[in-house]
Amino acid sequence: MRRLETPLSRALDALADATAAGNAFLLAGDGAFHLLDRPDPALLARTVPADRPQAWRTLDATVLHAALLDHVWHVPEDDPARIAYIHDTAATVEKAERDAGTAVLLHPVREEVVRDLARQGVMMPRKSTSFGPKPASGLVLRALDL
Repeated sequence: MRRLETPLSRALDALADATAAGNAFLLAGDGAFHLLDRPDPALLARTVPADRPQAWRTLDATVLHAALLDHVWHVPEDDPARIAYIHDTAATVEKAERDAGTAVLLHPVREEVVRDLARQGVMMPRKSTSFGPKPASGLVLRALDL
């Protein structure tokens, strides 16, 4: 893990660079950013379910939930009092700092990976396909032609 004394935009650039080489996460909440990348392969082998396709096992969201939250940090993922999902990066960092918490920032899953796994019938990790802004439900549920 590396401490980054940079503004959010530069920290996100560092995350993008690290993500190109494998799993990477940007942690925030103490006034600085911390780049966590290249997780231990032995940890991943022990914690990430092996009964799924390789593309699923190597998703950042999979590694976050299976290895980091469950086994390293011991944070139950189904506790809404301890975990929140926020789409706005700056708001996420501000909330973590305000609440003395930790924000974990990661890159979204590429569309082609989602499509490939969906064709295989594989369920994505929790919130890994969440997006914003959401379309208004009336636009999605009602036909626009007369």
